[in-house]
Amino acid sequence: MPVNQLLYYETYAADQPDAEWLLFIHGAGGSTRTWRRQIDDLRTRFNLLLIDLPGHGQMAKQLTAVPVYTFPAIAKQVWAVADHLKLSASHLVGVSLGAIIALEMRELRPQQTQSVILSGPILKLSLKLRVLASASLALAKIIGYPAFYKFSARVMMPRTNHQKSREVFIKESQVLTTDEFRKWTNMYYGLYPTLQGLFDRQVQHPHLLVSGSQDHLFLGAAKAYAAKHPQHVHLEVVNHCGHVVSIEQAAVFNRLCLHFLEGYRSQIKTDAADQRAPA
Repeated sequence: MPVNQLLYYETYAADQPDAEWLLFIHGAGGSTRTWRRQIDDLRTRFNLLLIDLPGHGQMAKQLTAVPVYTFPAIAKQVWAVADHLKLSASHLVGVSLGAIIALEMRELRPQQTQSVILSGPILKLSLKLRVLASASLALAKIIGYPAFYKFSARVMMPRTNHQKSREVFIKESQVLTTDEFRKWTNMYYGLYPTLQGLFDRQVQHPHLLVSGSQDHLFLGAAKAYAAKHPQHVHLEVVNHCGHVVSIEQAAVFNRLCLHFLEGYRSQIKTDAADQRAPA
């Protein structure tokens, strides 16, 4: 696949005219199908753009000559789809590792970013997670990347009520080739400094974080991020839920998204009215 080849995408038109756009970024091992539980509820008020990242979903059918993946490079590829569709602005929606890509997109084009919604976001690596990641990368070379992904899914989503999320990501990851698994897994080597930079960066856009109360690896960082940026970041913790709220409790996630986005619209209208008011 040439570096500049357009990523596969799907669009769903809203029931309302002049609707804004939600741009969805799945996580490692996912695809556009990761978001199928969001389509019916969210397209009632918004246009939806779903994208397959390199090596995933329909993009697994495309050969790639890119030797190494980086988060900023993938963020540019996703923005290229928005450019192709001539979207002037979008609300960015990411899940798990896709949250990092969404934040990189925000940094690349803040003027085209309206807001950011993150499900089960990966925002920071504790010492425990860094040690676990290093050990896991070594294990991947021994047991093979597909087996490593299944193992990782079990570690991130260990409980019985997480089964649906585990099964979705394991099933969708089966299209990845060994070479694609390797390139995506190797991105973990630079993950700590990437996250540290994004975590500390000043936040200017409205953010909604939706995490499960049982997300034992990443909930702590989500709480810390919301506490660090209280003016712009709002965290919702969903009880009895694991890492991927958008799958495990999709109806709750969709409702939280719509409430947040309606609040964004109301604020924009209020700000516009204030600007028009005489001094």
